Amino acid sequence: MSGHSSGEWLLLFSTSLIVIYLVFYLVKRQWNYPLNHGPGFYLGVEVASGFYAGEGVLWLKRYHTILLTERLIEALALAAILVSGRWNLLPVWAGGMAVFATAIFLGFTAYTRATLGANQPVRTSAVVSLETRRLGDYISWPAEVSMAVIIALCWALLLTHGDAHLRWNGPVVLTYVLVGLLPFKIGVVRENPPLPSERAEEHYRWADAQRRQWLRLWDGMRWFFIIILAGYALLHGWPAASSIAWLRWLVVGIALAFWLVLMGIQFRDSGRLAAMGRDLRPLGSWSGPFRRVTLMMPGISPWLFGAWFAGLVLLLVFFRH
Repeated sequence: MSGHSSGEWLLLFSTSLIVIYLVFYLVKRQWNYPLNHGPGFYLGVEVASGFYAGEGVLWLKRYHTILLTERLIEALALAAILVSGRWNLLPVWAGGMAVFATAIFLGFTAYTRATLGANQPVRTSAVVSLETRRLGDYISWPAEVSMAVIIALCWALLLTHGDAHLRWNGPVVLTYVLVGLLPFKIGVVRENPPLPSERAEEHYRWADAQRRQWLRLWDGMRWFFIIILAGYALLHGWPAASSIAWLRWLVVGIALAFWLVLMGIQFRDSGRLAAMGRDLRPLGSWSGPFRRVTLMMPGISPWLFGAWFAGLVLLLVFFRH
């Protein structure tokens, strides 16, 4: 252990804070998430009265098993990194864990929708908002341009001044994630799901709040990856970086502070959304007169997400060999 640098010890400390937060979030938000809308719903799917006294017990066990299995896999990956001594991979673990957790949640949600929610009630009336949503009202184009410029500068620095310790897997995977999430953001903004005719205004405000919360989270995660990419480019593409002892500490410290703020905002927003929609009918718990209402995140095609995630896995496998 004594052979590790001060920067790697800082990475270990940062990862410890992340693990503490994940345990806290698991207990306070995720464990009872299927019950967010009361005993009449399971993960947003409408269920019969007495569901949680019978079949629902098994469904809750499945959810908890999936949740704990996901955390176990992440814990084993973290343990492998620590035991191998390659603590420089801890930021990759943090980013990969976020993507993996999202994929698991979406996959289990899709499974729930296809089985338990296969025959949801059909409502004879629904409301569709005629309001035109402009991308600029939800997506900051100056921020997107800034991200593109920073990514281009990082690659220019690495391609022209990359040192002997440069590994291309990190920059390639980070760039893939950063660029690949933009189409999903556009899909979320463009989606206009039908809403129940009862309390339509409240449902619209809740759906819009969910839309903005997802966009904030994705933007936050992308900026977090930008910080990691920029820090990596500086440390491996700036010749003077090796002589600046505090630079690695600064990069990790900035990334850690940003991540903690982001997770604090996510915890606050998730609580507000749960309270806002607790007595409203969740999307996916019914079918409209003309088309099915999706249980997935608005604007997110399971097939598109699956293709994007498969590409990410292929990249990781390619660089692993």
